[in-house]
Amino acid sequence: MRPANRSGLRRFRETFRHTVTSAKRLPMNLLDALRALEHSSVLRDHLGEFVPAYLKLKQEEWNDYARHLTQWEGDNTLDC
Repeated sequence: MRPANRSGLRRFRETFRHTVTSAKRLPMNLLDALRALEHSSVLRDHLGEFVPAYLKLKQEEWNDYARHLTQWEGDNTLDC
């Protein structure tokens, strides 16, 4: 398998870099997305009771992820 052609992606970024200035940024991680969902009255109004259950499930998923140390973190950041 060959790596993707980076020049096409670079050309796309250069072409469209400054055309969208007022768009909101997407959350950087699951926790940020969950916080945005928690405060979204629009989604709560449309999805109803699904939102608290989904938030609870995904918060547990985030907690499991946050407890996990990668091999790199263990090798480079712990003084064990």
